[in-house]
Order: sequence, then C-alpha cells, then structure tokens
Amino acid sequence: MHRLLVLGLLVATPAVLAQPATTVEPVDTTAVSFFKTEATERGQVMDHALWLTDMHGGRLTASPELAAALDWAEGRFESWGYSAEQEPWGEFGRGWQIERFTMQARIAGPDVAAQTMPVFALPKAWSPSIGDAQGEVVVFNPEDRDEMEAYRGTLAGKVVLMGSLSDIAIGFEPVAERRDAEALLKMANAGGGPAGRRTYSAEQLARYRFRAELLAFVLNEAPVAILEPSNLGGTGSIRVMSARVPAPPTATWYDRPNPWDVGAETVPQFVLMDEHYNRLLRLVDADQDVTIDIEFEATFYDDDLTEHNVIAEIPGTDPDIGDEIVMVGAHIDGWHGGTGATDNGSGTAVAMEVGRLLKAYYDQRGEGPRRTIRIALWTGEEQGLFGSRAYVAEHFAEMEGRTVVGLKTDYENFSAYYNLDNGTGRIRGVYQQNNHSVAPLFRAWLDAFGDEDAQTLTISNTGGTDHQAFDGVGLPGFQFIQDGIAYFKQTWHGSMDTFDHLIEDDLEQAAALIATFAYHTAERDEKLPRKPFTVAPRTGSEGTN
Repeated sequence: MHRLLVLGLLVATPAVLAQPATTVEPVDTTAVSFFKTEATERGQVMDHALWLTDMHGGRLTASPELAAALDWAEGRFESWGYSAEQEPWGEFGRGWQIERFTMQARIAGPDVAAQTMPVFALPKAWSPSIGDAQGEVVVFNPEDRDEMEAYRGTLAGKVVLMGSLSDIAIGFEPVAERRDAEALLKMANAGGGPAGRRTYSAEQLARYRFRAELLAFVLNEAPVAILEPSNLGGTGSIRVMSARVPAPPTATWYDRPNPWDVGAETVPQFVLMDEHYNRLLRLVDADQDVTIDIEFEATFYDDDLTEHNVIAEIPGTDPDIGDEIVMVGAHIDGWHGGTGATDNGSGTAVAMEVGRLLKAYYDQRGEGPRRTIRIALWTGEEQGLFGSRAYVAEHFAEMEGRTVVGLKTDYENFSAYYNLDNGTGRIRGVYQQNNHSVAPLFRAWLDAFGDEDAQTLTISNTGGTDHQAFDGVGLPGFQFIQDGIAYFKQTWHGSMDTFDHLIEDDLEQAAALIATFAYHTAERDEKLPRKPFTVAPRTGSEGTN
C-alpha cells in the first residue's frame, strides 16, 4: 500500500445501513454459498500467500524476486483455465537486490569497556554498495540553518545518525486490534465529499522544506552512510523503504528525483531498530567513541527497464454484455525488509483466490460469466500506483498528466473494479468513494453474504492504493474496509511483514466476499452506476469534451 499518496485524512468511512434501497437487487444465494464453502473447506489462499512471501520474498518493483513472482502467478492462473499474460506498462527504472549485508558497532571510550554490538538494521532500497566500510559515528540533528552550516566539511567519511531519539512504548496497549462497533458506526455516518490532495499549513511546509535541506546537505557532504531510526515505537520491526537522493526543497512527490532512475547517485542509507538507534545516539552524546563496521553489497539491474502487470481473464459469454468488464485486483509488488505479506501478499493471494473461486463456480455451472472478468496483479504500486495508472491510461482514458482529456472504447464497457490492500484483516464493508448509487447494490450483496461483522458501507473516500487509478478517471473503483490488526503499528513496510502475520480465516472470508461482489457485478443486467465525471479540455483546445 502506497501511503504517501493517501488523500488527506479521507481514509474516511463506509455507509452502514444508510440509504435504503428503492428496488430489490436480485442475489444468487447458491453462488454465495459455493464461494463460502469452497473458500473455507477447499481454500488455497494460504498456499498462494506462502508462494508469494516465503518463496518469492519481498518482491521489490523491478527486482528478480518480483519477476519470478509474476511468472509464478501467470502460470497459476493458466492452470485454472484463465487466459493470462504479463502486460507491459512502460519503463519503471532499474531493479535492485541485496547480495550481502551486516552491521556492527565497536564501542570504546574512557568510561566503558571495549565491546562489539551487533546492529539490527536494513538497507534502504536502491542504496549503492560500499563493500566493507567503517566510519566514526556522529549525530546530525540541527534545529536551524546556522546549526546545519556548522557541520559543513565535517561529515565526509563519517557514519551519520540522522534524527533524534525514537520514542519507545512500553507495551501496555495492544499492537493488534479490530474495528469496534463505535468505529464502524462513525464510518457509516460520515459524510462524503470530493477527494483531494492533502493540504499543508505554512508551518508544515516550512518544516518539510527544512528537512529536505538537511537531507540534501548530508548527502552532498558524502558520508560513509546515513543511519535513521525506524520510528515504530519499539515494536521490534524495522520499517524500510527507498533511499533518497538530493532534491531541491520545493520538489514534490511527483517531480522529485528517484533512486531507481538510471544514473541517480546517492549515499548508502540504513534504517535501524529503534532501540539500537537510540543506544548509539546516547553513546555518542555521552562522548564515547563509536565506530560502525558495514558489509554491504547490492546489485542493480538496468538491462530491461520495462515493468509488467499480470492480467488474467475469463471472457464474457452474453452476446449483449460479454464485452463489458468486471475487475478484481491487488498490487503484487512489495518492500524488501520482510516478505511483503500484509502489504500486499495478502491482497494478491485473495485476488488470486477470488479468481479461482469464480472459475470453479462457472466450471461447475457449465457456462461462463455474462460479463468478462479480469484479475489484475499490479506492479509499481509502492512507488506511485504506476502499474494500475498505466493500465487505465492504456485501456480506458486518454490522459495528459493526471488529467482525463478523452475516453477510450472500453470506458463505457467498464462496470467495476474491486481492490484489496489494507493488510490481513477480514473485510468489514466497503468504501463507496462518494458514489451514492451503489449503496442498494452493495447492501444487498453484503446481506446475501450473511456475515454480521461485514455490514458497513460508507460514502467516504479512501486513498493510497490502486482503486484510485479507476476512481480518478470516473470509473467505479472500490477498496474494502478491513480490520487493521497490527498493520501500521508493526507490519506495514517492515521486517515483520511476513507469512507468520497472516490470518487464514480473515483471508478466506475476504476471498469469498469479494467473489460475491465480482460475481453479482458480472451477472446483473446493468453495469454499476457511476458518479458524475467531466472530461477536461485538451491543452490548447476550447470547451469540454
């Protein structure tokens, strides 16, 4: 899940028993019963997840791990009778993979016995190799530009601790939790509103730009390495994403340079477990001598910069609506600190299991779906929803940057896209994305599914993942509400994001419920209703399309 693109705090709320239906939406209880039984008694979701995580690793975009996972997923779809392919979406950038890594600290000084401390750390993705390197540890945490300037010329050849002490929670509060009735009711009663990018106060912008200046300063000083705390409050996990490269303070998420760009240069960067970072910082503040030894080799891959999504399809059979499209998807790429289990091996395993459930039911019934069903496994989500946005631009909407300036043939043939990407927790309902008209349909399908804990609908928007690629061009794209479990506190992008943190019952419930939604969307007479959407004029043209 790509949280840096979350739309403000609009991770709002579903509409529980909000709008009553004015017409009765037909449901197929036989199909629903099949999905629930097949998912629980003969389910394969945990086998999909095991292959994605233990076998294929973290699946960083453009890495060999991800390429192997794409091959595996394509083959598994084909074994179920799907037509599957790896569809290229364009050039992403160079791949990266760790070859070897260790870190330790050597501690000495006038007041302590000489000792060695193994340091629990992880390299940031796309950090360059340094082989075997050593450096004296210094702390860099200036409060203003004058303090920053005092460090000029002093950081070369040093290992820089960048940041202050990380707060550590003692652990009286649980790390994992499920949504309670009060939280779900609040979501159900929340108002809608247009989605938009987060806005920042002048003070927030000033702090952001100062931090960008600090980073650019350190990078340009050419230290041996930069070490940062994980800032997870002492959960034991190490949250690690991509290395950063020098950028002007005014650079935004959309125009900043990236470490995966061919030719981009930066300093090796590492994230430490909070307690280990804090100890090193306190030792340096106490004027003890601390030296870091690092062994780090990584390989970059830039022979082929093209990245792919896996697209699997069952063709529609209805002569009138067979060309119309229903999609289920999740992003298959992840981060390298763990094995990408809750972000988003869980969503990918569920999407694949949805595909298996649907194919098994249609095979049993002896006929295919009325509409075409596609299962999509996206790549490049973590770096900016690249795979899904490119797919939408290729098949549905003509884009100028992020603006829709024209519609393609399949735009009108599209019915809905359903996404899963919020961890291992069971589904509790659906974000309607400000689309009032889908409430009676979703209510009927949730009621038919019959899970008293999955009853919440909200009119509100949520962001941060691939449904945005569809919703952003006016197509019905939805994300499901899930129990958070320990997602943001412990597993998200972290070293604990492993198979061990997946909950089998929850993933089976999610697969059966999403299959219910996809099946009814494919079989109903009409496409899903849409909210109003206006196509913008092309650059240099007059009026609207």
